[in-house]
Amino acid sequence: MSSLAETIENAFAAVGTETERRLHDVSVAFEALELDDEERVAALATAIAAIAYRHHKRHVPVYLEAVRSWSLEIAEMLRPAPSEHRYIPDRDVIEEGANCLYGGLDGIIDRMRSQGIDIRDRLVTELAVFARFLGQHDATTITIALMAVTRALNDPAYERGSMVRVPLREVVAAPKVLPDIETAEPVGRA
Repeated sequence: MSSLAETIENAFAAVGTETERRLHDVSVAFEALELDDEERVAALATAIAAIAYRHHKRHVPVYLEAVRSWSLEIAEMLRPAPSEHRYIPDRDVIEEGANCLYGGLDGIIDRMRSQGIDIRDRLVTELAVFARFLGQHDATTITIALMAVTRALNDPAYERGSMVRVPLREVVAAPKVLPDIETAEPVGRA
């Protein structure tokens, strides 16, 4: 089995330089927004949900698992610090970032379809974009983001492009030191 990098390289060779250039343009436009961590993760989650909803409706769990596993593989290589929570995320900025990604990818996916590019190469190409950006975050952030996408897509009221709220601030880390059971005061009755 080939490495992730080889898989992506082979798919990019199959889709051609024009598609690769367009992917680069979408990536550069997204990076240029300079989103903070929470805005970036919410924009990614929103874009992943929009692409999954339009292009992978019948296989959403498999698609999200592929995004998760590739993102975690990249995160393992990069070893990013935990996501920062400095500012209250700006909804307009999140929507702008999400629209940049899923709007750009929609055009690229439609173009690849019209050119008859194999579905595997199309899928690897779009997964590479999402995994590249999501993989810049720690494993906990990746997991929370994709759980939020799953929750959004399972909501019957979900509409494509609706902002996916990723509750990073609400997730509390487990205590580092557990209380000593022998010295703990009893609570209630057994």
